[in-house]
Amino acid sequence: MPLYSGRLAALALILAGGIFACSSTDEGAPDAPVTGNPTAPLESSRVRDYSTIADLRSDAALIAQVRATPTSTVVTVDQLPFTITDVTVAETLKGAAPGTIRIRQTGDRGVAGTHILNSGSTYLLFLQPFTRPGEDTTNQYSIVGVNAGLYLEDGDQAHLQDTESPGLPRTLPIADLSAQAKG
Repeated sequence: MPLYSGRLAALALILAGGIFACSSTDEGAPDAPVTGNPTAPLESSRVRDYSTIADLRSDAALIAQVRATPTSTVVTVDQLPFTITDVTVAETLKGAAPGTIRIRQTGDRGVAGTHILNSGSTYLLFLQPFTRPGEDTTNQYSIVGVNAGLYLEDGDQAHLQDTESPGLPRTLPIADLSAQAKG
């Protein structure tokens, strides 16, 4: 019986050693690739809810009518994807901008709950400058209120792409939206 108990104790030590060897608390190690369901909804939080165009205007440093180009890049920060899309500025309604700027949005195409700018589509955007220490963010902007300041233009109508702002007008004529955006 002692031989059996010795083997059992040795096996327990080997298993325990294997468990501790496989766990790591090395905070300097690079992030593991994101796995799981890429179509699972992406959740983000906003600091403020928006209920009027005037609210959006007050928080926007730049309001512009833009056309999305085919140029976009996805970057991952702390396992969270961000899509950066180059857009051509057709008109500025508030602030000043060069002919091309970059829009940073939380998420990636194919992830439920995201509204990434589509190449060739025209938008009216309420924007804030985006900065991140240690990263080149020249001419990068983020949309006010995650997606609250994102209106897709279709014909003479503008359609809000945000489902989390029930107080904002869902659809309105582009001329009306532009007039309200100008103040």
